[in-house]
Amino acid sequence: MNDSRGNQDAGSQPQSALCIEPMGEEEAKGGNIRRRRIRITSVRNRLLDPDNLCVKYIIDALRHTKVIQDDTTAHIEVYIKQEKVKTRKEEKTIIEVE
Repeated sequence: MNDSRGNQDAGSQPQSALCIEPMGEEEAKGGNIRRRRIRITSVRNRLLDPDNLCVKYIIDALRHTKVIQDDTTAHIEVYIKQEKVKTRKEEKTIIEVE
């Protein structure tokens, strides 16, 4: 099995691509806001042009489900990349939030 970093570990269980952590006390009170790092990896048989790789809906969904507090640059850093695979069966989108 491949994890999100491409490492193979045959004995481990699959892990959720979404990790929801409770806000710290300062964050809940509006104090020191920790900037969240979001990595979106599009794994596709045919790579897309950058303007067709729309991640706005993913970021909006993370905000609406309260995984991230806000989608402004003060609250998040977004990293986007694409990886090519051989078949459509291997296609997926990996979303990691730190």
